[in-house]
Amino acid sequence: MKRSIQILYIFLVLFMSQTMLTATMVGSKHDLSYTNYYGTNAGATMDVCVFCHTPHGGNDGPITGPLWNRKITDMNAFTLYSGAAGVPNNPTLVCLSCHDGVSGQGDTSAVAALDTHNIINGPGSGYHTSGVTPNCYACHFSGNIYPDQEWRVGPDLTDDHPVSISYNDAKLASPGMFENTPLNGVKLYNGNVECVSCHDPHNVNNPLFLRVENIESALCKSCHIK
Repeated sequence: MKRSIQILYIFLVLFMSQTMLTATMVGSKHDLSYTNYYGTNAGATMDVCVFCHTPHGGNDGPITGPLWNRKITDMNAFTLYSGAAGVPNNPTLVCLSCHDGVSGQGDTSAVAALDTHNIINGPGSGYHTSGVTPNCYACHFSGNIYPDQEWRVGPDLTDDHPVSISYNDAKLASPGMFENTPLNGVKLYNGNVECVSCHDPHNVNNPLFLRVENIESALCKSCHIK
């Protein structure tokens, strides 16, 4: 009897873990397949992961994300927080390959219009480009011809939190203003602050894919001492 209860417990844990894993992407705002957070588009591709990842033949430069399936057309289009031209680090570039101005409403863009809806490889084993149609509502959720402003970040990064900057340099420049290391699961990448320091693209438990919900500035105070 005791062994049966243990087996049942293990089964429930595995089932719940799989359910939680599935829920992290399917139906979320990062799900660009035929049915997602904003609605159903019958003509769209059913594959969820393909709009970011491909099993083979991913982008091998300059973006080297995990089997990354998108590209940036103009690497010189970015303006960093300091106002200087520059190229963000790879962990931020993977985000900006989608969260770009995409030539909308006069925005400048690092991703050419032709690449906005295209990925490197279509669904399947990779190495081919056919059969890919994103769900229009994922980006045009207000029904406008231009993508909604909410997710259009780059390539002008002067009005956004600094990315691709050294955390230690910030601490040295402002003694006593930063935690020794970030708290609450906020991550550094090679010692730098990147988009994915504060955002986890696979985590739908917090608004805007934040690593920790920013109630009472909890996310901000993960790094900044106030």
